[in-house]
Amino acid sequence: MLIVIEGISAAGKTTYASQYAPALVPELVCPAPAGDDAAVGEYWSDRHAERWQTGLALEQTHGTACFDTDPLKIHYAWCLWQTGHGTRARWLATVQATRARLLRREIGFADVIVLLEPDEQQVREQQRQDTRRRRGNFAVNVQLQAPLRHWYSVLESLAPGRVMFEGHLQPHVAGGAPREDRYSVGLLDALVDTAQTKTP
Repeated sequence: MLIVIEGISAAGKTTYASQYAPALVPELVCPAPAGDDAAVGEYWSDRHAERWQTGLALEQTHGTACFDTDPLKIHYAWCLWQTGHGTRARWLATVQATRARLLRREIGFADVIVLLEPDEQQVREQQRQDTRRRRGNFAVNVQLQAPLRHWYSVLESLAPGRVMFEGHLQPHVAGGAPREDRYSVGLLDALVDTAQTKTP
């Protein structure tokens, strides 16, 4: 079983996900690439496909693996676009690159997504208290809460039972079997189409 812990910066993802150590795929930390939209989309989809493969290996060993943030991270560029900090072209480039990898089963949909949704005051307090991490772009990330929930609400409507909302109020995720739609291109296409037509 593959579990994703998702939420905006300082929502508590790493703390929540750490309960699954050593079966934990940490958040990706690497410099942003330069280049046109297609090159950037390829770069990020490559990195996230690597995380997916790490998760599969951990699942084979431990039965369950947990990702600190979703490896199928096309939602991030979409949220930036929705809040005026990105473009539709950049998002679609990421979608295109990710779709090609989904067809090759190099990346996929996790079986469960736990969405952490503490309120803004709590998030800001957690950010203030965490002196170990630099949280670049925090002011932008705080604005992503509403579009992030919308994105995963769309996914839940298309694949019921996959998303656990208000996950910060629930201490643990029960184990389960892998879903059959991990590599569903139809699900990806429906998610992308719906996200374009039903914006927050």
